[in-house]
Amino acid sequence: MNNKLIGDSGEYFVSYNLSRRGLSCALMNNGAKGVDILVTDDGKSVVSIQVKTSQGKSQPRQWMVGKNAPSASNNFFFVFCNIWKDFDKAPEVFIIPSQYVKDNVNWDSTAPLFKITPEVADKYRENWEQILALFI
Repeated sequence: MNNKLIGDSGEYFVSYNLSRRGLSCALMNNGAKGVDILVTDDGKSVVSIQVKTSQGKSQPRQWMVGKNAPSASNNFFFVFCNIWKDFDKAPEVFIIPSQYVKDNVNWDSTAPLFKITPEVADKYRENWEQILALFI
């Protein structure tokens, strides 16, 4: 599977998970800078999501995050997905606040990477509640 299809799979998977929790999702056009999905419950509140998807098997899990640090906010999240080649395994998903990503990436690197360490993985794995709590 090529990188475009892997990325699309992650975006659709994230949208599916949020939609089944009662939120409306709008996938952005290709080329939209820094945001892949806009999420709302009523059109008054909006959460922005940047999805990063891989088929990596390395530990700790890691994803390329672009060359520039994000403008962090309480309504901006990164969702890191690992889509397995084995169809019997559910994708791995980590929902990470943008400030955490901003603070935990070496932005001076030629290829900035965000790594999910085992101690952080359990806190953020499938933690959709962080996003849902913004709509209460």
